[in-house]
Amino acid sequence: MAFGFISIPLDEAREGLDLDAHFGDRTTLDDIVIASPRPSLLVVRYSGNHAVAAGDLDMDGMLSASVAGVVVDGDLELFGAILNRRTDRTPAFVWVRGSLHCRAIAVGNMDLVVDRNVTADLVVASGEDGHLRIGGDVHAARMIVDDGAFASVHGRIMARGWNGSLHAEVMLRRSRWVDEVRPELRAEFFRGDGTVACTGGDGGLVQALLAGRDILRPEP
Repeated sequence: MAFGFISIPLDEAREGLDLDAHFGDRTTLDDIVIASPRPSLLVVRYSGNHAVAAGDLDMDGMLSASVAGVVVDGDLELFGAILNRRTDRTPAFVWVRGSLHCRAIAVGNMDLVVDRNVTADLVVASGEDGHLRIGGDVHAARMIVDDGAFASVHGRIMARGWNGSLHAEVMLRRSRWVDEVRPELRAEFFRGDGTVACTGGDGGLVQALLAGRDILRPEP
């Protein structure tokens, strides 16, 4: 359930919400239009002020409902998680022009921009096709950036975690998934050569963390 949102046709939102300038040289918005089964019906869910929503935002399934993305002019208080776990489909985008408060963030190949601060239990960016940009601080129990993810945090990071991506600008210690998972569980998630068998999806590392499984070794 969401409060204070309206639907704006995507063609109007491009100019009225300055979306083309927002995405710049990223092709995410064009990718969304191309992937939509009904591009002429695409809308942007928009809130012109502080917004409150209950439940998870399934970014992977929004295009099937002709929703290209979500834009919030103020803060977004989400009693749930922002989830993008599938890499076989194009997800919707999120742009919060204030601060974001939610349970968790899982960015795979989606575009998520928060102009100010993020507060969450878990923040994960994994995959080279996504884009995570946070203009302020991150307050989280854990933040993980890995698998070549494009991510940047322009404020402070108050969270445990690591950065395993060469494409990220985040002040986290350098590490990688294989060195962080508990040794007794590595066979479940990694191939014999140490590469990740599955980061997202129902059986992946991110899903295990979202489910509350204790799969990571203690921080060094």
